[in-house]
Amino acid sequence: MNLFAYGTLRRRGRIEALVGRRLQPPVPAVLEGYRLYDTGRGYPVILPAPGHRVHGVLWTIQRSDLGHLDHYEGADEDPPYYFRRTVTVQTAEGPVDAAVYVGNPAVFDRLIPLEAAGWE
Repeated sequence: MNLFAYGTLRRRGRIEALVGRRLQPPVPAVLEGYRLYDTGRGYPVILPAPGHRVHGVLWTIQRSDLGHLDHYEGADEDPPYYFRRTVTVQTAEGPVDAAVYVGNPAVFDRLIPLEAAGWE
């Protein structure tokens, strides 16, 4: 399966530490209809926003990795920091379905829009 990453999970060392193995190199991808926001906490979130796009990378992962990633992203918290969703991203090879972590705006008191080029 595929994971679209736009923030801390873009970092090879981070995602590989979470899944416990080496992954294939990621593929550049773009997610249409979302916007990137700075949370002021050292990591970004994305939220639906027609007319916007988010640049990121596409990792090939295993379904069994999702528990580790959900925990890292706080998707298993109450309330969750992120919701895991399925989206379609654009790659040089064409459209691809992928999981992505979408922010929960109810838990962030500061959301500053960022440019589409991404977060470092």
